Amino acid sequence: MTQELHYNQIPMDFGFFTKKTFDNFIIGDNKDLFNCIHNLTNSDQVILIYGSKSSGKSHICEATYNQYIRSAFFIDDKSILLNNISNDFYELLIIDNLDKLISSKKDEELLFTLVNNQILHKKPLVVSLSKDIEDCNITLKDLSSRLLSDKIFTIRDLNDLEKIDMMTSYCSQRGLEISEKVLHYIINNCTRDLYFLCALMKSLDNVSLSMKKKITIPFIKKVIEIYHS
Repeated sequence: MTQELHYNQIPMDFGFFTKKTFDNFIIGDNKDLFNCIHNLTNSDQVILIYGSKSSGKSHICEATYNQYIRSAFFIDDKSILLNNISNDFYELLIIDNLDKLISSKKDEELLFTLVNNQILHKKPLVVSLSKDIEDCNITLKDLSSRLLSDKIFTIRDLNDLEKIDMMTSYCSQRGLEISEKVLHYIINNCTRDLYFLCALMKSLDNVSLSMKKKITIPFIKKVIEIYHS
């Protein structure tokens, strides 16, 4: 009988996935968006991305920043907006979760200035929203119109069965033996973020290769405990 893995025999390290890149972005049905982002250089595109939590919209925004880091400026909902306002423009401006940056009329005006400057100077702009623009309570119509002025994408997240298929394909390609029961357990008990799932699969692959042991539900339970500790 194959010996069970002991969770403390080898650490589960997700550190190598902390940097979001185009290479570790799961494209799925978002090929048009992915190709568009890849052609930002020397363009004046305004790209608006809709996406729910864990859909990958923040991943693609951060990956875009990391790809063009020397010329790009990045703002997200963790930024202090007042400190990021400029009367000039950027070679590339990326605003992730713009709707979460708005808490007042002043915020809208600051964002309008940032967005409008990019458009006036014909510089590329990437903006993500967590919901439809009509549901974002944007009262400044000029801001809405600028955001809707060019390319609009709704990033499509994989459903649970598609994520299981993705993990099954990963395992099959690498000869990693994980039962369908274990994969369903992962989907039902771990974060469904593709970013995490890919990191988990890669870590489990490394564990399996180094120890030549079977991945089981008790082991996955311990991994979840470590991840959330």
